[in-house]
Amino acid sequence: MNKKKKKKLITKRRVQAKTKKQQRAKAKILKSKLGIQFIRRPALTEIEAPDGFRTVTMTQGMIEYAKPIMELAEKSNIKDPNDALQIAVSLWNFNIANAPVKIDREKTKKDVIKLLGKLFKMGAQESADFIDIMLQRKGHLFPEDIQPDDPMTMFMRKEQHFLIPEFNYDALKLSDVSYTPDDKDKNLVKIIDQMDKYIANDVEYGEWEDFYFKLEDEAKERFQNWLVFKGAEEYSEDFSFYVGPYLNFIYRYMHEHTINLKTVLPIYIEEFFVDHILRKIVLEPLEYTRFVPALKLFYNYLHDINYLEKPEKILKLFDAIEPVFIEILRERYS
Repeated sequence: MNKKKKKKLITKRRVQAKTKKQQRAKAKILKSKLGIQFIRRPALTEIEAPDGFRTVTMTQGMIEYAKPIMELAEKSNIKDPNDALQIAVSLWNFNIANAPVKIDREKTKKDVIKLLGKLFKMGAQESADFIDIMLQRKGHLFPEDIQPDDPMTMFMRKEQHFLIPEFNYDALKLSDVSYTPDDKDKNLVKIIDQMDKYIANDVEYGEWEDFYFKLEDEAKERFQNWLVFKGAEEYSEDFSFYVGPYLNFIYRYMHEHTINLKTVLPIYIEEFFVDHILRKIVLEPLEYTRFVPALKLFYNYLHDINYLEKPEKILKLFDAIEPVFIEILRERYS
């Protein structure tokens, strides 16, 4: 991953963290005296948008809206992207109808002009013109008269159209040399096994939250090491990133069935690709196509370190979902 791409990825993560905070609770559940009840909602791909638009979450919409400001921050080498994000959030909220908190638009505009001058050395008139452009951008991207009733979902105009090719597996050229697990790999297996026990025994989330993050860090590090050994160094940093959202989905989200990396069911592989990552992970369109190959290789790694005896069944699930996922991406971004 080159430095520019890595910087953009870091910025995206910071924007998501700022707009969504940290979703540390188990997702999609309601606890009541009667037990746990699952909230049913349509997949993002099932919410049909008008022609020329695509369905996005509020967070995704905010990130897309903020692009001109975040690009300015990158060009200006702003150390803390949160300063630029503050501008985007202020302008995003500027014209929200029926906002729960009344917005002093005149004061907001003055504050934004001041911040634009401080961060980007804009004069007062240039700042005012930029503000007008950003306000018009929101109306263009998200026309109020077509928005869905669900306040967490938006219809966003497709500003760009992308060709979404299938992943070129021939470019991987993995080595046939057998991988021998070292002590760190063996320790990772113990960590995953312990995580599986926490889930199987329904241990309270707060008791294993920190342990999970240890698992995620170790898994990404060791998988990256395996990719380098197998001759896929070019993909090692990118592919190790994709493992994080998958582990997060398997272990930190509540499911109707008890699952782990070994026992994940087809319905959850489908949910992960047709809804979860499109809601939770903000990437450039072409970057999504790397999810399936990255996870296929991750399961090969899990086999090589003796966590998983027979990966073929799960690999077939990824093979089956990949063309479906590519078609979804083409529908959303082409």
